[in-house]
Amino acid sequence: MRNLTKKLTKEIEIGAMMDQSITNQIELAKSKNEDAEKIKFVTEEIQFPLRQRIMDMQQMVVVNHQGIIAMEVVIRNNKELIRGVDRVKNVTISAMKTAAIVASALYNQKIVLKKIEMLNATTNQLISGTSKMLKEQGAEIHKQSMETNISVETLKNSFLDIMSAIDDISKYKQEALPKMKETINQFKELAEKGEQQIQRLEKGHQLSMGD
Repeated sequence: MRNLTKKLTKEIEIGAMMDQSITNQIELAKSKNEDAEKIKFVTEEIQFPLRQRIMDMQQMVVVNHQGIIAMEVVIRNNKELIRGVDRVKNVTISAMKTAAIVASALYNQKIVLKKIEMLNATTNQLISGTSKMLKEQGAEIHKQSMETNISVETLKNSFLDIMSAIDDISKYKQEALPKMKETINQFKELAEKGEQQIQRLEKGHQLSMGD
């Protein structure tokens, strides 16, 4: 997990450089009044999916950081349990085993619940987005399939709706790009904080092994 985090961090850095390079080229093209459709294509079909990929990798880094830190906490807790068992010699073996199993199970449940909450939040966002699309597009699709006679006016209105939908998608992507950049910066900040915490843990391990 640690090695994967380091690999993802390098890929995020490369993605960020690519994003910055594309941004610079877009700004340059705008300043030169180059083809607006070409600029629009680059922002929507190249920069937009690139930022999506960067955000996905940043989420993976943050999740990995959480996993690494959580496992370190589990290890430390286990060490504390071992020391505690050594101090409590008068407790029966059965009682100690039960207590350790319950403590471990409860802690594992807490970790799993946190992961489920994160997964549910992401799933809810996906379901919300797809349901809206189904609501907007599904009715139109079924309406068209049910009609046996298509008039010229119907085709004209349908064409206008499609063009409007394309414009809306284009507008969404254009508006989403700055927000995606902001989200990327936030994920970067979280990843940096997680990296600092893990480096402190690793330094502690090295000092412990030296002792």
